[in-house]
Amino acid sequence: MSANIFSPFFHIAYRCAQTGRSLYWRIFKPNVFGAKLVVFNPAGEVLLIRHSYGRSDLYMLPGGGVGRHEDAHIAAIRELQEEVQCSAEDIVFLGKYFDDSKGAKNTISVFTATTRDEPVIDGKEIIEARFIALDQLPANVSAASRRRIAEATGRAEIQAHW
Repeated sequence: MSANIFSPFFHIAYRCAQTGRSLYWRIFKPNVFGAKLVVFNPAGEVLLIRHSYGRSDLYMLPGGGVGRHEDAHIAAIRELQEEVQCSAEDIVFLGKYFDDSKGAKNTISVFTATTRDEPVIDGKEIIEARFIALDQLPANVSAASRRRIAEATGRAEIQAHW
């Protein structure tokens, strides 16, 4: 059987997990760590994804949580591979950002990278992934992702807050 038959169930499971995590963060306000990548292809387009949970209407940068005893740049590379099956090259640290808007004290390390790979989605966690020209970014790119892209391309100064 194809995984696509079960995609609606995965979407529900991811949404439930996200709701539980959000509630936990608001109550306990833990320190959490994340890693994101601003990934460019050889044409200079940036990779954006849409999740099946949370704000699934918004395009965001690929990335996710940093595991215990895991370096942020390793987590960023792992997340890119897990989410869209792309390898990262020419990885450069962009900045460290802080976000407490969802309850947790989230420290997010952001890197720039390149890839020659085309994104492949699993249809479970990620429902869309594509490279987009910088001058054609859609209106529904998250504000934080838009800021990180501007910083990565030298169009804005790096800020500490997400």
